[in-house]
Amino acid sequence: MARHSIDDIADALRLNGGRGRRCTVLIGAGCSVSAGIPTASEIVAEIRRSFPSAFSRALVKDYPSCMAALEIGVRRDLIARYVDSAKINWAHVALAQLIEAGFVDRVLTTNFDPLVSRACALINRFPAVYDLAASRIFKPDQVSEQAIFHLHGQRDGFNLLNTKDEVQRQKRRLGPVFDEVKRGRIWIVVGYSGENDPVFELLARVRHFEFGLYWIGYESAPSPHVEREIIAPAKGAHFLGGVDADDFFVSLAQKLECFPPNYVAQPFSHLHRTISMLAPYGAPHPEDSEHPVFRKRRFDICQVIRSELDELISSRERGVSAGYYFLAGNYDRVVELLGQQKLTGMSQSDKDALGWSLAEQGNRLHVEARESGSEGRFREAMQKFRQAAKILSTRADALYNWGNTLFDFSIMKRYGAPEVMTRAGERLLRQAIKKYQKVIAIEPNYADAHNNMANALTDIGRSVSQEEGIPLFNEARRHYEIALKYTESPDVVHNNFAKALHELARITNDQQAFDDCLVHFSIAADFNPKYYSVFLSWGNALADVARRSGDRDTLRKACAMYRRASEIRRSDSASCWNLIGELTRLAEMESGMEKTAVLEEVASLRRKMARLRRARARVRTHNQ
Repeated sequence: MARHSIDDIADALRLNGGRGRRCTVLIGAGCSVSAGIPTASEIVAEIRRSFPSAFSRALVKDYPSCMAALEIGVRRDLIARYVDSAKINWAHVALAQLIEAGFVDRVLTTNFDPLVSRACALINRFPAVYDLAASRIFKPDQVSEQAIFHLHGQRDGFNLLNTKDEVQRQKRRLGPVFDEVKRGRIWIVVGYSGENDPVFELLARVRHFEFGLYWIGYESAPSPHVEREIIAPAKGAHFLGGVDADDFFVSLAQKLECFPPNYVAQPFSHLHRTISMLAPYGAPHPEDSEHPVFRKRRFDICQVIRSELDELISSRERGVSAGYYFLAGNYDRVVELLGQQKLTGMSQSDKDALGWSLAEQGNRLHVEARESGSEGRFREAMQKFRQAAKILSTRADALYNWGNTLFDFSIMKRYGAPEVMTRAGERLLRQAIKKYQKVIAIEPNYADAHNNMANALTDIGRSVSQEEGIPLFNEARRHYEIALKYTESPDVVHNNFAKALHELARITNDQQAFDDCLVHFSIAADFNPKYYSVFLSWGNALADVARRSGDRDTLRKACAMYRRASEIRRSDSASCWNLIGELTRLAEMESGMEKTAVLEEVASLRRKMARLRRARARVRTHNQ
């Protein structure tokens, strides 16, 4: 069974959110590392440096023992120093968003820092905070709708639990809390080691997590005690490894569409709403003012900033929001924010964000069109590129991708076969060529545009008369040569160039073109020895030469190329059927043992193809 992912957690929360069954999140020290608070091992190292005598007294050199060797006040000061300098990190920001959106209603933390509360305060959300190290009373029926439980105390609390004895004594008090937060909820555990902590023991006692427990780990595999005591599909507990706390919470909040927070995406509106929470107040004037009218007139002290914020909201907030969404990869949101504005009134950064977002939308639609064969998707993609091409910074790339979309649309109109030509397909190819020409006019060294333009010219050249085709092939040759000077994919260009030369040689019977095409295939194979298309097309060219010349050695070389292609793609049928055909021709030229060996290979290949047909038929039947 495939391992669970963040998508599984998002699905579970999305299903249960808003129906009274929410989620309990348990966080540990790993959630605060990027905020600037050290891990337990780093604190031990600090005690060793700053308090060597206490460190030497600790019988075991771990966190509980080393903290026990310090006086209570020293422990408190050590913790306070780290907590007071900590910043709110993105794990806590995203967790606050999940609380605000109603997906999470219980947070258990073994940390002393108030970062969850601070992150919630940034969005004017104030869940109840319970310090279980200081309180001796717990009333489950009076717990607030949203609550944060500090299991080991908090930085400014009356009691901070650090030592093994202190933490173990806490277990009895935590039982009722655990019973309340586990009932009918999904569990998410992040940044928590589970070492020397009674909460882990309480988790381990659960026979089955009815709505699932997801243990998120920074390492790729769970620690032995977690795997042994917690993780088991039959128990409803799953491990997701290789992700840090910031990335996990942000990714989850994004999937649940509650990220980013408004103070990032709409900072001026957020500040405006915050200030609007203040009651009106007029600034006082000195009683001895010489102008009595001033003493009677009161001015709202927030009015000035409200007016300024109104101006910023109308003039800049769309751009700020779009810039954030662009960096976050939410291109649809960027287009939604900026797509209706006139380009003439936009800043350059807004134009750039809009142009690249339109291009990304176009690329996505192009992929969908190619996979589905949807003419509507092709046209939608081209419309996106048409819009992106209006912006200077994205013009060349938009035109290039527009040309590629036309090229693939042409192949669809040619029944998916590049060697076939139809009127509609040729018309689209000629439109693609015009787009590539515009790209090259803007960026003369755009290698991919030269390569694809040459491919389009070759496709048209093979379908028209020899008189019309030869100039097209010659123009294609020129573009391939330019592409080779600047390309970062020489294997691709050499392969395309070789295939074009093969077509030219086939039409004109020019031996030099045949010789040149074989050279380019050889160079492409040197660059990429696992390039299937090179060996298949190389075999086709050699087979063509052998067919014209009747040369047995050339035919053997063609068969060798087909074999290589079959080794690269063992389940592909094209190279295998081509090999069967050419071996059958070779058998007619051979005699004796050589002929027998060739015929045995043909028989073996036919059996292989029969097995592949049966396997594919079983797959089709299974999918129906």
